[in-house]
Amino acid sequence: MRTDRIVLSITVATACLLSWQNFEKLWDDWMTLPAYSHGLLVPLVFGLLLYLERDRLTGLRDTPSLWGIVLTVAGVVCLATGTISGLYYVQQVSLLFLVAGIVAGYWGLNTLKAVRFPILYLLFMIPLPYLVFNAIALPLQMLAAKGSAGLLELLQIPVYREGNIINLPHISLGIVKACSGIQSLVSLLAISVLLTKLGNLRGGAGILFALSAVPVAVIANMIRIAGAGILGSMNPDLAEGFFHLFSGWVVFLFAFLFLILEIRLFQRFRRIPDVA
Repeated sequence: MRTDRIVLSITVATACLLSWQNFEKLWDDWMTLPAYSHGLLVPLVFGLLLYLERDRLTGLRDTPSLWGIVLTVAGVVCLATGTISGLYYVQQVSLLFLVAGIVAGYWGLNTLKAVRFPILYLLFMIPLPYLVFNAIALPLQMLAAKGSAGLLELLQIPVYREGNIINLPHISLGIVKACSGIQSLVSLLAISVLLTKLGNLRGGAGILFALSAVPVAVIANMIRIAGAGILGSMNPDLAEGFFHLFSGWVVFLFAFLFLILEIRLFQRFRRIPDVA
């Protein structure tokens, strides 16, 4: 047993050394990319999920599997491919393969199956490739402009939209990529998936709830932009700086609370099988 732990320690240390550049890149992304500032919390959530499963994991009867070697080799291949090609996403996804390989190789496939959700959840800490990110952000940008302009019209506020520019009395709002709502979308999706797991929602109900974060984030962003337009019409200074940032946090908080209320409703009305 002591020898196994020594081997495990050496393997983990080697994986960390190989992935050190990954860790540095991820930290830089978390500190500089607003859409992935939540990434700093994902490893903590990973640890929390493992802690919550500790009793079930210790009770598993498992044996080391050769699949650990296969997964570890796959991780090394991803790491090398991503490093040589400059594809950071491929490079960083190697972390998941390495973690899965260590779990399967030291504990076994049953343990790997039991912790597959925490391992896959680590994907939320990895920034999407720029092409994919932009392909999502640009349509959201136009949708946010159209939706917020529609809300302002409903409130009988004079508004004229030109593409992603919203013209209001005394101010014009440019809906740039940062205002597309993708930042809150990624964070709220990570939260909804976590709540699905913690709330023990499964099957169609779980998928439906997790994906509901998308319309919630989109609508919340429209409300935020419309609110900035209303404030900016009264005083242009209120549409930027501290008030702009503060309104974003307030709307995000309400979106988060809405998800909490939503999962409560899912749990209350989901079908409970009869106990004979």
